[in-house]
Amino acid sequence: MHLRPVELADVPMLVRHRVRHSKENGKDGDPIFRPFETDYVAQESDQRQFTELLQKPVTEPGWLRSWIVTDEEEVYGELALVNQPALATALHRCLLMMGLERSIRRQGWGSKLISEAISWARERPSLDWISLNVFENNLPAKALYTKFGFRAVGTTRDLFRVYGKSIDDTHMVLRLR
Repeated sequence: MHLRPVELADVPMLVRHRVRHSKENGKDGDPIFRPFETDYVAQESDQRQFTELLQKPVTEPGWLRSWIVTDEEEVYGELALVNQPALATALHRCLLMMGLERSIRRQGWGSKLISEAISWARERPSLDWISLNVFENNLPAKALYTKFGFRAVGTTRDLFRVYGKSIDDTHMVLRLR
């Protein structure tokens, strides 16, 4: 198992990972980490959109960069940085999104992915901020982000109701310079 930047040829593996990972949402002791009660269903348009965003230069709104944990047969974890909001006036910011399947959690992969993404972002003089959103109930994820210097700047109470549970969403930021 190793970590590397995603390549266009990885998109089908990445989609399979997202399908498997979505099935773990709020199941078997896992925290709720997606605002959906249904599993992710891959669409052909998802692959096309991901491919388009991955090819955008970081000087254009809506760019995306992604790293994966893989054994070259399957992807088991991913971290994406995406320019959000996708506006020319927000090119100094990106949003971090990460998902690790249960089979590789608590093995250091989340830390390795975040470290890699932060290093990449710091090498981009145009980037000043990384932000993310994490559900208040996802204590392991919040602890991991805090370890890397992300700080909570606000919480939206009762933003989602998933499986009958009220979910508070916390916005965290990391200033890169």
